Amino acid sequence: MVPLRIRHNRLPADFQIESYLRHQGISFVDRFDANSYLYITRAMDYFDMEAEYAKPLAEIFANSDTKFCVISFTSDWLYPTVESRYITRAINATNTDVSFLEIATDKGHDSFLLDVPEFTNTLKGYLDNIAKEKGI
Repeated sequence: MVPLRIRHNRLPADFQIESYLRHQGISFVDRFDANSYLYITRAMDYFDMEAEYAKPLAEIFANSDTKFCVISFTSDWLYPTVESRYITRAINATNTDVSFLEIATDKGHDSFLLDVPEFTNTLKGYLDNIAKEKGI
């Protein structure tokens, strides 16, 4: 087996896709500060609306005139269905308009970024209904 010759701490590109991916990676690093992702993920991990407002979630939503649509994915570990159900029950306890849907998928947290027809159709129907109510 012939050893790889590596220049500048990079493997040589044997396939065109490798060159493309390298370019995209360098471009990404040049445009974004990696620390921003640490702050964003930390904010998501520690976000607790009840602690922030020092009262139960139902009280926080009590005077809302917003219509809510809560959608969860069974394999989402960042925002698990149990938390989505908790939010939905709290909103429902205030007689505020809320819809809930749990979608079975193995795609994890990024499911909302993928082509999941049940998600797309639900969101489209929800937004179309809101637009119709608003005369848009």
